[in-house]
Amino acid sequence: MKKLFNLIWKEFIYGGHSQCLGAVGIVYISSFLLDIKVDSGILLATYLIFYPIYINDRFKWIQLDRLTNPERTKHFETYLSLMPKLILLSILFLLILLIYIGNFKFSIFALLLLIFGLLYPLYFKNLTKQIIAFKDFYVAMFFTAIAAASVIYYSYPLSTLMTVSLVGLMLLVFLKTVLMQILLDCKDIESDKSLGLLTIPLLIGKEKTLSFLKISNASITTLILLIAVFFRLFPIRMLILLFTIPFNFYSYNLTQKGNYFGYLLGSGEFLFWLILVLFFKIIAL
Repeated sequence: MKKLFNLIWKEFIYGGHSQCLGAVGIVYISSFLLDIKVDSGILLATYLIFYPIYINDRFKWIQLDRLTNPERTKHFETYLSLMPKLILLSILFLLILLIYIGNFKFSIFALLLLIFGLLYPLYFKNLTKQIIAFKDFYVAMFFTAIAAASVIYYSYPLSTLMTVSLVGLMLLVFLKTVLMQILLDCKDIESDKSLGLLTIPLLIGKEKTLSFLKISNASITTLILLIAVFFRLFPIRMLILLFTIPFNFYSYNLTQKGNYFGYLLGSGEFLFWLILVLFFKIIAL
């Protein structure tokens, strides 16, 4: 029983599930902001868009990953031969779900995200050799786009104020994702160096990067949330996201001490968003 639990835990933290649930969290919090009721279809579809993208990226770079992520690599090697089948199976499940849902606009949106996500390790990641931190901005675009998923899914009519509110949330998601990816670049310094990628930690060093992240994350989160609430773009309940600041500081401090769990926490920030919103809904009942 203990071995089974340990295997499940490793799969959750190494298998990309927290990131996929984080994408679900963005959809949920976007709906929370716009007061749109979501169903299980859009949430499951969101998970299935991101899962094959993540597994495909890990499978593509499994050999290089040994340099900076030996534990994660060791876990994936337990079912390495099955990874291509998992990618295909998850894509098949997504296609079946999209057909079942029968939403043409959302299906196009989902498939575009999937295609460009699968192309990331094959082509777009290498553009970071010419453009500083390109891969961080590229990944951030995916999480930003998914914030609009519920609007597309339900063909939800947005007023001018709601449109500006959604743009404000997308800006927050974009910037937070960029900072998250820069944190993860600290973990991948050796592998990124071998690939010749121009990442922030490689250019200014790990310590300066973590100092930059601490200042930037707290400033960006506080400013966007307070300004948006002040101008009534966000309801006051969105201030619950201010609790992400101590969460971020904790992950940065762990990382600074060389604790790998700091990276795992940092990569799961949007899952923490989901937990915060669900907690708020429970106490608000």
